[in-house]
Amino acid sequence: LPEQQRMIIQLRDIEEYDFDEIAKILDMNNTAVRVALSRARKTIREKLTNTHNYGIK
Repeated sequence: LPEQQRMIIQLRDIEEYDFDEIAKILDMNNTAVRVALSRARKTIREKLTNTHNYGIK
């Protein structure tokens, strides 16, 4: 993941910050944080699905 998306995942899912706090820390607006989080989760989901389904037809 890009650095910004990694930071957002870390702050939101691991350290449990809310969107306002993340936006303030990273100097972003709430909408941008939500979009970046959504994209990061989608990327992780796709990578895990591809890895898990490797070789299954």
